[in-house]
Amino acid sequence: MLIFEVHQQAKTPVADKWLKEVAQAFYKQSGLKGDWHFSLAFIGNPAMRRLNRLYRQVDANTDVLSFGENSARDKFWSVDNQKYLGEIIIAVPQARKQARVLKCSLKAEVARLLVHGLAHLAGYNHESGDLKKAKRMLKLEKRILVALKLWKLFRFEEELGHPK
Repeated sequence: MLIFEVHQQAKTPVADKWLKEVAQAFYKQSGLKGDWHFSLAFIGNPAMRRLNRLYRQVDANTDVLSFGENSARDKFWSVDNQKYLGEIIIAVPQARKQARVLKCSLKAEVARLLVHGLAHLAGYNHESGDLKKAKRMLKLEKRILVALKLWKLFRFEEELGHPK
């Protein structure tokens, strides 16, 4: 099971119930076992840009950042048998902008970003230069979006800079 807490600096009309549904769909499709915990924060664009500059040395806004606790699953710290994956941060204004571009709801775009962030926390990576790893990550994301009946969003991945 995926257990999480939500921190909102920027308001989003996405219900916690939907976020839980997305997280559980990820859990079922990802092969994670046991109880896992992560934090989810919704922030504005200026704060996201500062984080992107600080942690990735990229002076630009971005939609989602994920900060994993560790790269090896068996080395995650745990409390009460809940392993901590890390934190996902979503920029609400950027998600709104992308939802307009993709012609989808903010709810759907936030789901896509949450799935993408969770994939990173679970050890998947599309930024390593290894196309095989990038495709494996994208395949997982597609399975989850299909399970959530958001498969139409998947066809726009390349438009947003993700490999096919």
